[in-house]
Amino acid sequence: MILENLNQLALEAKNNLDSYHKEEILLSTEFKKEFSNFLRAKTSDKIKFSKYSSVIETSSGLTITFPNQWFFMASYFANYLIALKEYKKQYNLIFQSLHKSSEIIKQLKISPEIPPAVIQRIENNFNNQQDKDFFKKFLTEYSWWFGSKTIDRGDYYVSPVLSLAKVVNVSQSYISDLALYLSESPLLIDSLKGSVMIEEFTENDLEEKSSEKIIEENESIRDFAFNVFSHFYGENWSELIEQTTSKPATINSTNYISHDLDVFNRLIGEFQFPQTKEALTSANTQRFFEEPIYRNKDKFYFFTNQWKGTTGDLSFESLKSYFESNYPEYKFEKTDKVFKLIKQGEVQGIPFNYRSFHEKTKKAGLQFTEKIVSRFVASLCTKPFVICSGLSGSGKTKLAQSFVKWICKSEEQYKIVPVGADWTNREPLLGFPNGLDPDKYVFPDSGVLQLIINAGKSENKNKPYFLILDEMNLSHVERYFADFLSIMESQDNIKLYSGVDRFGPENLKIDNEISWPKNLFIIGTVNIDETTYMFSPKVLDRANVIEFRISESEITKYLTEPGNLDMTKFINHVSNQGYGTTMAKDFLDKTKENAISTIPTQNTLVLFFNELRKCGAEFGYRSASEINRLIAVLDSLTKDNMKWDEKDISTDDFIDIAIMQKLLPKLHGSRNKLTKVLPVLGVLCVDDKEKIKEKYFENIDAINYLEDGNIKYKLSFEKICRMYKNAIENGYASYAEA
Repeated sequence: MILENLNQLALEAKNNLDSYHKEEILLSTEFKKEFSNFLRAKTSDKIKFSKYSSVIETSSGLTITFPNQWFFMASYFANYLIALKEYKKQYNLIFQSLHKSSEIIKQLKISPEIPPAVIQRIENNFNNQQDKDFFKKFLTEYSWWFGSKTIDRGDYYVSPVLSLAKVVNVSQSYISDLALYLSESPLLIDSLKGSVMIEEFTENDLEEKSSEKIIEENESIRDFAFNVFSHFYGENWSELIEQTTSKPATINSTNYISHDLDVFNRLIGEFQFPQTKEALTSANTQRFFEEPIYRNKDKFYFFTNQWKGTTGDLSFESLKSYFESNYPEYKFEKTDKVFKLIKQGEVQGIPFNYRSFHEKTKKAGLQFTEKIVSRFVASLCTKPFVICSGLSGSGKTKLAQSFVKWICKSEEQYKIVPVGADWTNREPLLGFPNGLDPDKYVFPDSGVLQLIINAGKSENKNKPYFLILDEMNLSHVERYFADFLSIMESQDNIKLYSGVDRFGPENLKIDNEISWPKNLFIIGTVNIDETTYMFSPKVLDRANVIEFRISESEITKYLTEPGNLDMTKFINHVSNQGYGTTMAKDFLDKTKENAISTIPTQNTLVLFFNELRKCGAEFGYRSASEINRLIAVLDSLTKDNMKWDEKDISTDDFIDIAIMQKLLPKLHGSRNKLTKVLPVLGVLCVDDKEKIKEKYFENIDAINYLEDGNIKYKLSFEKICRMYKNAIENGYASYAEA
């Protein structure tokens, strides 16, 4: 197939453009250089770049002035124009030497009747029937490709771009030329990504906008104020403002927020004349100032010690330390007594740190241990399928929901879908071909198919996407999830339909097959009761299974200090994106790394393999490989700080997690079966193996698993003991518990 669906590409470009809010653009130095070189090599036109606009001087001495937004707007149409140029190339081949070709083209725009001579040339030129059909539409259905000017003209590409871009003035046709240039050079597209979008300013900000900024352009003083106030007063500082009085603040006053100044003027204390720090320090005002952080012509902005409270440290070193710890997406620099707060670019991102996410869970009022968070994140990095099992109401769904809110830019990157008890096939996830209309494909209401399609788009390759299946085992998983289980390993495609092309919403063509995007993760939550179904070994073998339980100390703490759950803590109120967005690319990179553990596990795993084989629960090559990778990822995530909640981490902890998540989940059976194998597995989890049955299995309720130094693999041993107890008392036990 030579030709692509122009209608589909055009609508994709339009949708992408609609999501762009026309922010001001600061073009990157790299893009300016590359575009200047490109223009010089292609035409005799010259370009001059201003801060927010550009000027083209043509060879005839005319000038074209346009805002820098045009570059970004034009870039959305590059793929469309690449395909459109291929149509024009085929047009030139077919219509070359054809008598009165221009008249034929004009007539075809009016009447769809294609002359036999042209049809014959089309048949000879294309081998694929779809190419033939697309090209005929190109000749006769201008609305299909949003064209207006006839295709024999040199500027045939202008009208579709202007129409889709929703620009009306003829002088703005240069945006089409920009789109054409960008379609010819992938290097230009890449360099354009280094440019910066500036948020809109209000009328009150106009003076600041045009002034010299000490803080970089991509971080406004207003945003900076929000962050600093959160630092000194906590994230609920706006509530404190409302509670304070108008009593003047002093350095020792507990009402250090109480002041008659506006909240932002309190942070950026504004003075209309260039006073020195010493001149501003007086007994009358009781203001003591650090170096200025912002300068606007003859106005200076300072931190003052009135805003630090009675115990805080307002020095820049303290502020620098705070931001580096809590806002790793920012970089603090000092030049000539002036500090810059620089927000690092999204493309390069910053190193992923699961502890930043864990800190946010605590601020949101969630009671997750650092260990469970690290297990969850490492499991996602190991394989894009994680099952969260355990007690109802223990936080399984909340952990998944919290993580996706923290790491995603928008809600379009994730779907939380409750599984229905009536799901008997894949239609709730993947939709189905319309039986009454052979051209249509019906999308599921769940939004899952659209999520998969969006995740697979090239422009989204550095964004993680998540599908959270809540109460995944309310129906038989194998019935509705079989396609996903298959392609996880085979890397084949899921076939959606057969036969002729089908189209979904907004007349977008739906491919008859879709692949598993490497940036798509599936998280399933599981509750075990009389309304649910057990997982088969096929499902468990393909996932990391994390069990959620609540300890006595955790429930005591919660009942003593219940707190309020606030899921907005994962969203940066300035950017309206998750706090972990800048770590998303590095997170995805970790999922692609071919990590191999250097921790010796062979002896332990072989011992477990031999014992599990006796009850038919042994593991295969896939599980062995994933265990190795899980341990390597856990080691990598914690290597900078080998502690969980201030407790030392050993390599035995990593092996313990691997046993718990990959080996024990398939273990189930009758009392007669399990009481033979469980004590033997328990022996493998302790150092002193003497009288283990009498010491532990006959005294299960008295074991202090965390403090017992003899227990080597604490998670696994506790699970084995619980399963043993259930098998004795109930005659049957499995990994999944109510």
